[in-house]
Amino acid sequence: MNQKNKIAILGCGWLGITLAKKLIKKNFLVKGSTTSFNKIDKIEAEKIEAHLLLVEEKKIIGNISDFLKNVKTLIINFPPSKTTLGKYSKKVQKIIVEVKKSNVKNILFISSTSVYGHNEGIINYDCIPIPSSFRGNEILKAEKIIQGFKNSCIIRFGGLIGKDRNPTISLSNKKNVKNPDHPINLIHLDDCIGIILSIIEKNIWGKVFLGVSPYHPKRKEFYNNQCKALGLKEIYFSKINMGLGKKINDQNISNELGYEFKRPKF
Repeated sequence: MNQKNKIAILGCGWLGITLAKKLIKKNFLVKGSTTSFNKIDKIEAEKIEAHLLLVEEKKIIGNISDFLKNVKTLIINFPPSKTTLGKYSKKVQKIIVEVKKSNVKNILFISSTSVYGHNEGIINYDCIPIPSSFRGNEILKAEKIIQGFKNSCIIRFGGLIGKDRNPTISLSNKKNVKNPDHPINLIHLDDCIGIILSIIEKNIWGKVFLGVSPYHPKRKEFYNNQCKALGLKEIYFSKINMGLGKKINDQNISNELGYEFKRPKF
C-alpha cells in the first residue's frame, strides 16, 4: 500500500484517538496502538487500524514491524508512567531502533513543558530547558534520542484541557495550594490537534514547538473562576509563591506554522 497518507499513532489515548479521527476526516489512513485489549473495539469503531503494543525497556510486546509497515509518519504519544518512569527514555530508544528498520520518513514526538521545571519568567523556543524532576529529565533524554532521527519534530505541550479533562477538578481536591500568582500554561485539545495537523500538512520537520495557549492569567484567578463554572467549592490557595513562575510563549507557532489558536481561552 502507498505510504503517502499513512500515519501511525503510538498511544491512542485521550489525545491520540481524537487526533486519529481528525486525520481520518482529512483522508489519512491511520494506525493506532493501545496497551489494553479492551480498547481494541473502541479504536476500530473509529475506522482506525488497531494494534496491541506494549513498549518495554528491552523489548516491544506485539508486532511492531506490522504497526510501522507502509507508514510515512509516526506520532509517539505516550507519557512516562509512574511505575516505569526511569525506563522511559530507554523505551523511546527501543522504538527508534525499530523505526530505523522500517520505511518511516517522519517522527513527531509529543513532549511536555515539564522539561522547563527550574526555568522562570518568559519561556520561548530559545530557552534551554532546566528540568526540576526525574520525569522532566527522562522526557528531555527522550527528546534528544528523537532528535537523532533526521526528519523529527517535537511539541512540548502545556497542561491539557478540553472535554472530559480539566485540571481544576484534581486541583480542587488539594489543600493549601501554593503559587497562587504564577501564570497558567494550558492548551485546549482542539489546539493540540490543530498544531499537530499544521506540522504534518505543511511538512515542517527538524523543529521544537512549545504548544501553550497565549492566555496566562494567575492560577488563583483562573482556577477559582473554573470552580464557579463547574459548581465546585473554591480552592484554598496559600500566600506562598515559589519563585516567579513561568509564562510559556512560542512565536514560532504563528511565525513558522502560521497557526492561529482556535481556543486561546479554552
